[in-house]
Amino acid sequence: MLDAKNIDVALGGKPVLHNARLHAKAGRLTVIVGPNGSGKTTLLRAVTGDLPHSGSVHLNGQDTRRIPAWALAEIRAVLPQASQLAFPFTVHEVVRLGLVGATALRPDAAQLPTCALERVGLAGYGGRYFQELSGGEQARAQLARVLLQVWQPVVDGVPRWLFLDEPVAALDIGHQLQVMTLAREFARAGGGVVAVMHDLNLTAMFADDITLMLDGQVLAQGGVGDVLTDANLSRAYGCALRVCALPRANEAFILPQAAEIA
Repeated sequence: MLDAKNIDVALGGKPVLHNARLHAKAGRLTVIVGPNGSGKTTLLRAVTGDLPHSGSVHLNGQDTRRIPAWALAEIRAVLPQASQLAFPFTVHEVVRLGLVGATALRPDAAQLPTCALERVGLAGYGGRYFQELSGGEQARAQLARVLLQVWQPVVDGVPRWLFLDEPVAALDIGHQLQVMTLAREFARAGGGVVAVMHDLNLTAMFADDITLMLDGQVLAQGGVGDVLTDANLSRAYGCALRVCALPRANEAFILPQAAEIA
């Protein structure tokens, strides 16, 4: 599992995270939500080692500060909000960067980038230049690279992890569902997934566990029904929100059209 405790982060001398925590289990999709500036991405970047922080982070029972970078790359992959390329790489070359460690040694390693592109709906795009793609296509190509890095959700009984920062922000609804389904399938196969999300309805549809943040702290953490409540969401977002349930599927959904600015 992932166990992060007492996480404090200061940026430019200003405290951003205060005693934050994050718990996630392999086999489950954990989503971090909250308003803009609540610390969602900062928490994810601290947990993945991209930002200096105090506190502790354990992944699969190991202190991540004691795991060499090459070993971390074999058990977890990170998708940032955006990636910039300075050189004209092809899509295939970008995705192939995900071939590391045991994945790169597989007999079928040469075919895996093509398989990864097919999984994100970019079959046949390998020969195109990355810069020629639309924003949504670039996002999915980067997701293919990250998927390739941890292609098998479990290796020798050890779960691998996907950390995704707003993975559907640039996508249309069809591709949003495709990406979230991929994330859920990875978790169902035994891997762990932690994603930062803005869309509360997609979160309600796909998440197993939710961490709700406000002002650099964790406001609520637990299952969908425990976290997505009228009181929690109204407090976090500063407007009256109502959580409803579909009569047939019994899936929670949030009605922004009923919201009122406090």
